[in-house]
Amino acid sequence: MAHAIDMSAIEQALDGFTIPPQPEILQHIQQQLDMPEPSIKRIAALINLDIGIAGFTLKVVNSAFFGLRHKITSVEHACKFLGVSRVLKLVRSVLVRFTLSEGRDDKFSLKLWSSALQTGNIAMTLARHFNFSQDIQDDCYSLGLFHNAGIALIQQQVSNYEQLLQQGLQQGRGYSEIEEQYFHTCHEVLGFLVAQSWGLTPELCNVIAYHHSPALMLETDSELEKQLFALLKLAEHFSGESRQLFNITLDPEWELHKGAILEVLDIEPLQLPELAELLHRQHINTVYSV
Repeated sequence: MAHAIDMSAIEQALDGFTIPPQPEILQHIQQQLDMPEPSIKRIAALINLDIGIAGFTLKVVNSAFFGLRHKITSVEHACKFLGVSRVLKLVRSVLVRFTLSEGRDDKFSLKLWSSALQTGNIAMTLARHFNFSQDIQDDCYSLGLFHNAGIALIQQQVSNYEQLLQQGLQQGRGYSEIEEQYFHTCHEVLGFLVAQSWGLTPELCNVIAYHHSPALMLETDSELEKQLFALLKLAEHFSGESRQLFNITLDPEWELHKGAILEVLDIEPLQLPELAELLHRQHINTVYSV
């Protein structure tokens, strides 16, 4: 596994930031799952308490990324068809978007969650293409939506976050370096705390904590962490994340480490256009198709 997070440093860095607790709906769903005989009806009813969450969940389930032949018409149907555990992962990912963007409809917030959704969709689709397990495919979706959750927390309090990051990235500086200078914390650490608080697996939490530290993640002893990290970075590359968020066309982090990242997935740089075409056939735009 990657180096353990220094919790004392985190406590100092949290000055002024509040990590949103796991929503009550997730706590109640988890309680149902922990019962000897979980009630699908009760779980579906909990999700349906918020029409926005329920509607978005069904929208994702019925999207091309799940590849279902028949339309899912209700949350209860989704629970029966996909399994409650998979639906819980999906609901948790959907909730992070709604919780961290509550009351915010500014342009950057919309870009942030649009980018996160695209990255999650790409990562999940690639994991399926590479024949990773269903659990890893689902975790890739969660990873896509959670990995930049810390940005939402910073941006809630710093109106010129986008401009500061854009200037720093144009100078060739890294995300964490820029954020530490101005905010005395970074979105990786804050994202880690959100993910940990919301019950994501230790592997997912670690990848979120170090997703801008390729040298560390590529040396981790955990093969699962390494695979999840590689899938996330490849998805970020295909989505053109820095261009979407900060209008930066260069990606020094990818250029420096892409060979090692692709090696984890046993693919060559020459295969990237092929993978982009695969994504395009799934109606997913990439930097290769715009």
